[in-house]
Amino acid sequence: MISPEGAHWADLFDSLGLEYERSFTGKRQAQIDAVAELMCRLAPGARVLDVGCASGRPTTEQLCAGGMDVTGMDVSPVMLEHARRQVPQARFVLADLFVFDDIEALDALGVHDAAVCLFCLVNLPGPRFVDGLRRLAALTRPGGTLLVAVPEIQGTEEVRFIERTYRPARCLSEDLHRYARQAGLEVERVETRTEPAPDGQAEPGTILFLWARNPES
Repeated sequence: MISPEGAHWADLFDSLGLEYERSFTGKRQAQIDAVAELMCRLAPGARVLDVGCASGRPTTEQLCAGGMDVTGMDVSPVMLEHARRQVPQARFVLADLFVFDDIEALDALGVHDAAVCLFCLVNLPGPRFVDGLRRLAALTRPGGTLLVAVPEIQGTEEVRFIERTYRPARCLSEDLHRYARQAGLEVERVETRTEPAPDGQAEPGTILFLWARNPES
């Protein structure tokens, strides 16, 4: 089941297809470094959930290459077709993070040692962002790691993204700290990194990486 919001994003990413992946080729080093750090913390074969996996590259592919047991989750059927072809070692599910409202749905997806959500919780108002973090925690074992990445947004001016214009919601480091605490997570740190701009965007972007843990109790 896909929410109306998820359906909107599914339509967008269905239309982008591999254009999305190509626009970031060679421009995801901060993301790759963060995933490499995550794998250093995990045992071989650890279960990792990649929420908003898109075409499977680079993150799902990197996790599989590192010996993780990976499930990729996305709302876009077209992206999942590419992901299954490009990263056959992983399993992929068509699912919406914001539709998992009952314990049976959560049990069907399973509990993971870590969850990564890179550039999926974007442009959400505070309460919705907090809800997303709580849902990620529900899919992660007690003591498990959550790695979340979002662009740093100073204000609400219009921005360009792959030749599309939109008005994003503010998201600063202090916002991420606050959202994570409100979601009941143990915050380790929020790291700020700069990455080259994707194709169709003029300026390089500042990326915020939230490192947090699902509390043991």
